Amino acid sequence: MPTQPLTELFQEYLRLSAELRPNYIASLGAGDEACSTSLAELMPQVPELLEAVYSTVAGTGSDEEDPSLVEFIPGYRLIHREEYAQEMQVLAGVLQEKGQETEGVILPLLTNYGSDFICYHRSVEGVERICDLLHDYGDLVVMYDSPALFLETLCEFYKQEVYFLDEEGYLDCDLVKEGEVAAALNPEANYWSE
Repeated sequence: MPTQPLTELFQEYLRLSAELRPNYIASLGAGDEACSTSLAELMPQVPELLEAVYSTVAGTGSDEEDPSLVEFIPGYRLIHREEYAQEMQVLAGVLQEKGQETEGVILPLLTNYGSDFICYHRSVEGVERICDLLHDYGDLVVMYDSPALFLETLCEFYKQEVYFLDEEGYLDCDLVKEGEVAAALNPEANYWSE
């Protein structure tokens, strides 16, 4: 059970991001209720995490060029709501190409230019997790034990200075520290123990 509503956790993440990247929140554009309606047209039930994100911001378009504003986390951008349907198709194509059986619901959240994804996954039993899906492999690997822990962990990455800007202005991270912080908060996630 989350200690804070997901919208509050997401807003905290944005505040922490803005301390390092002052123009980041503005670059994401404003979210609105219409976004929930457009997402509802794409899926039977919009997860709370997507509601929290897209009622707050619109996301980062694939045409963003400012290095400090492209990435939501190092290596991945927050999918813009106008590109969401297209990214759902790309994700479905990757899963199909790799012969991945899709049990439950798998939805894209973050992506990169190599068609790798950080995905929302809800199992048939209703367990929600955040997973990594690399295009070259096609296996879902649990990164965060819940949507709330996903946002809480990302907030910790800022608080513990795991994230920083490199010389070119891109968001970067201390990989060792990232693994330690994430593993401590997400003990069931295989991703951090590999």
